[in-house]
Amino acid sequence: MATEARITAATRDETGKGAARSLRREGKVPGVVYGHGEDSVPVTVEVGELMRLTQSVSVENTIVDLSVEDLDGGESYKVLVREIQRHPFKREFVHVDFFRVAMDEKIHVDVPVTLIGIPTGVKDRGGVLEHMLRELEVYCLPGSIPEKVEIDVSHLDIGDSIHVGEIELPDVEVLTDADRSIVAVLAPTVIEEPEEEEELPEDEFAEPELIGREREAEEEGVEPAEEKGGEEKEE
Repeated sequence: MATEARITAATRDETGKGAARSLRREGKVPGVVYGHGEDSVPVTVEVGELMRLTQSVSVENTIVDLSVEDLDGGESYKVLVREIQRHPFKREFVHVDFFRVAMDEKIHVDVPVTLIGIPTGVKDRGGVLEHMLRELEVYCLPGSIPEKVEIDVSHLDIGDSIHVGEIELPDVEVLTDADRSIVAVLAPTVIEEPEEEEELPEDEFAEPELIGREREAEEEGVEPAEEKGGEEKEE
C-alpha cells in the first residue's frame, strides 16, 4: 500500500498574484487545502519541504499528513496532493493544491503501472514490448491505495497481451475499462528489400518503330523525300 508522508504548512492572509510572487521570493509556495465539505484554507509551504516530498514519494497516490502549525491547536489533515503547478521554464513551484480525505471514505485515484521482467517473445524471438496503459484508475479507502501496480511480463510470447480485467487488487475496485490492453508483445517488423529489376539482353531490346513518311518509304523501297526547309531548289 502507499506510504504515508508528512509536510508542514502555515496559513496565509493575503491572496492574489502579487502576494503569491512575494511568497515565492521568500522561498515559500502558496497553496490551498480544500475538500471534504469544509472551508478552504489558504496556506504556504517551504520550497525545501515540498521538494523533499515530491522526490521521496509518488505524491499523486500518497496520503500526506499535513500539519498547519499556526491554526488553533495546530490542525492536522490527511490529504492528497491533487495538483502541483510549476513555472513553464523555470525550475520552481508556483502553487500546490491539497485535497482533504477521510480515512473511512473511499476516493478515486490513479495508480502507476510498472512492468517486471523481460518477455520471452522479446528475449528469444526478437519481439517488441508495447506498454499501452501506464496508470489505472481505482476506487478504495485511502489506507488501501496501492503505491503501484506491478505486472510480471516475463511469460509473454509474441502475440500475448495483458488486459485490465486480468488485474486483481485486494480491497480495491479498478475502474479502468476491463477490455483495455495494458501491455502486449508484438512481432518484429520485417523490412523487405526492393527486388532488383531483371536486365534484358541487348538483342531483346526492340528497335524504335519508324513513323510517318520514313516508314512508308522503307516499305516501298525508296529514299524518303527531303523535308521542307532542307536544300534550296535550283531555279
